[in-house]
Amino acid sequence: MIEGRRIHLATDVVSHPAPGAAGASQGPRDPVIDAPQPQPVRRAADLWRLLLSLAALTATVLLAVVTRDFARSVQEGLLSAATALPPGLRDGLVGLVQGFALLAPTSALALWGTRRRIDPVQRVVPAALLGALTAWSLTHLALARGRPDLWPAVLAGRAGLVHAGWPSAVYLAACAAAVVGAGPWLGPRARPALWSLTAVCAVLSVAAAAIVPLDAVAALAVGGAAGSAVLLLGGAPTDRPAAQAVADALVASGIPVSTLRELPSDDQRPGAGIVYHAETASGSRLAIRVLAAEDHNRDLFHRLARRTLLRHPADATARSPLGAAEHELLMLVFAARTGARVDEPVMAYPVAGGGALVATVGKGSRALSSLPDEELTDDVLEGVWTSVARLQEHRLGHRALRPEHVLVEPGGESRLFAFARAQLNAPPEVLGSDIAELLATTAIRVGPQRATVCALAGLGPDLLATALPYLQPLALIGPARHDVARYDQARARAAREGARRRRTLRAGGRPSLLRDLAAEVETASGAPAAAPAHLARFTWKSVLGLLGAFLVLHLVLPQFANAPAALDALRDANWWWVLAVLPVTFVSQAFSTCLQLGTIPDRLQFLPTYWVQFASSFLNRITPGNVGGMALNLRYLQKTGIETGAATASVGLQSLAGAVSNAVVAAVFFALAGQRHGGVRPDLPSGQKVLWAIALTLAAGSLLALTRPGRRFLGEKVWPFLRAAGSTIAGIASQPARLAVGVTGALGLPLVQVVGMALSVHAFGGGLAFLQVGAAYMAARLIAGAAPVPGGLGALEAGLIAGLTTLGMAAGAATSAVLVYRLLTFWLNVPIGAVALGDVQRRNYV
Repeated sequence: MIEGRRIHLATDVVSHPAPGAAGASQGPRDPVIDAPQPQPVRRAADLWRLLLSLAALTATVLLAVVTRDFARSVQEGLLSAATALPPGLRDGLVGLVQGFALLAPTSALALWGTRRRIDPVQRVVPAALLGALTAWSLTHLALARGRPDLWPAVLAGRAGLVHAGWPSAVYLAACAAAVVGAGPWLGPRARPALWSLTAVCAVLSVAAAAIVPLDAVAALAVGGAAGSAVLLLGGAPTDRPAAQAVADALVASGIPVSTLRELPSDDQRPGAGIVYHAETASGSRLAIRVLAAEDHNRDLFHRLARRTLLRHPADATARSPLGAAEHELLMLVFAARTGARVDEPVMAYPVAGGGALVATVGKGSRALSSLPDEELTDDVLEGVWTSVARLQEHRLGHRALRPEHVLVEPGGESRLFAFARAQLNAPPEVLGSDIAELLATTAIRVGPQRATVCALAGLGPDLLATALPYLQPLALIGPARHDVARYDQARARAAREGARRRRTLRAGGRPSLLRDLAAEVETASGAPAAAPAHLARFTWKSVLGLLGAFLVLHLVLPQFANAPAALDALRDANWWWVLAVLPVTFVSQAFSTCLQLGTIPDRLQFLPTYWVQFASSFLNRITPGNVGGMALNLRYLQKTGIETGAATASVGLQSLAGAVSNAVVAAVFFALAGQRHGGVRPDLPSGQKVLWAIALTLAAGSLLALTRPGRRFLGEKVWPFLRAAGSTIAGIASQPARLAVGVTGALGLPLVQVVGMALSVHAFGGGLAFLQVGAAYMAARLIAGAAPVPGGLGALEAGLIAGLTTLGMAAGAATSAVLVYRLLTFWLNVPIGAVALGDVQRRNYV
């Protein structure tokens, strides 16, 4: 039965109330409600607001810092327009803003104080302080240079209730942060009203020239970020309907419940609403799932990830809680008509406060994921796969097919539920991903072979084979992907701990559940091997193509201005010495390989690691700070079977060893060249920035340690990572041979580059001593390391040419030597590295 927005399906549990009894029941008919006291929660809406505020703040700061002259001229024009207003009008606007700024905070604090509401005060005060401190730092450090010079003169002689420069951007940021922090305790009308009032005050302050425009925008962004951060750290009241509202909705819909019990938090599924068990006056049992806007906000991350990574995400349009409840109810009806065993739907109905509920018949079932191993029999799994086969035959995609969304009754019968994301007429990638997801998540419990055998019994060989192209991580976006990754990491860790001595790791040899499942499916179904489906919206080729285009337009093309000089120099160069520079590229990668071999306790194969270094060097040519090469090395180590913490520690050790070796080699060259030749005394930067970074890191760690979620994050994420990193470092330190290989690679890498530069200088008759060339090269390398361009492109060439000419080499010869050296050591890596990157991908090394 459908009455307006009310949908009833199971009439055996529905009894319609008499006219006039549509409200909450009174007296003895009131249901017994068993629900825990509401606890502070961390809402997805606060996280979204934090991210958006940080994005707006970053854009504002970049506009003020990077385009300083443009920002200053634009703001100066706006101030000129503001000064054209009559002085009385400007003073009136300033006085109006100052009145609101004085009365609003004091009124709110007085109101909460009289009502003894301490919770909002505990969020508002820290949020205001954090907003004020952050805004003060930004306005004095980042935004001050972008202000027009005439702004102080504009404020002279103007006043409202107090000086015209108040409320400042710092106070505005504190107010905005306080409004955000108080938001969860405000009503649906008061919250947007206060936000609008804060924004209007900012606009009026800009119109009266009391605040610079960029400062006002930054203040609002800082307030949003500070208030959201405090709410995420301390929690906020949930915006879900209360249990009493759920009971009232059930009674109003014609289901007089006698008891309503909220499931414990351990039995709830994050982002899937709040589940209740209800019993009607007639003794029927119901499972009630209550949806709210919070569930839609959490689902935004899932949809954003799919839309970013997948070519065809096939996500449904945004729905209200009631629309989502109705969609799930209708999907359950259709799924039941296919012959699959699913939850028996009852109704969908709105709940006061903007929520909605979906009611299904309750049968005392347990989730498949919570069954003990002895109850997880083949009959149970085959029954699940039989229901999945019915959905597949009618092209109904579940799109969240995991063991926690399968219910098992006491007799062993299974039922599917959680059809919130289900899709009719689903495309092949959705249907294949459903099978792949359930196959992978059940294989974690029972193993690849048994999981495949049970799937074959329920699906048949033809349907089972359709999962082959989708047995890949990208088809498992969400919890299933994380479960598979943790399972593979645990297998790799167990293999490492079970080895009695140090292993020789095979490139691409990390345990892979999806690879094992693909082999089992091919054997069981008799289907040939299938190439992975092309699901990715972005690939290595597309990303590298964009980066390459940026490189050509902004970095490479200016280098061609010196191409004629380099060609002229080649005619006069000593070709034998030029050819001697050629092996430097290959020797450098050998030392880089030694560095990586020396930062892993286990043994890596030399040739695959050597080949990966060429691919890594190619990525370093198009990404600043060697970010691309470090990411590729991390992926390579993970694919060999090294757990993430140890692999990250290895990459970090490589970077640290490289930085230390460069500093040591530079110090040696500077000292020796200064003693024997003079003229080389670089001014190295102080360690003040390092001390600031250490202080900020310690402050952030202390802040995390003071909060419960922070301590949980430290215990579950940071400590296991540090433990794995410490184990890696201890394993390397206990092997002197391994340590010697790493030190050789770290020191050999800069030295072979100096040798190549010296050979190039000699090829053009430079006549400089080796120590002088080394000092000039290391000084230029230190300068280029601070440039935010790939490989120090442009900065290294300029530093080398300046250093060589300072030491007495002719400018033309120095330019030619540097260009030829960079051609044979920098640009030669591009074609070789591109070939290597494609090859290591085909071999599944990365």
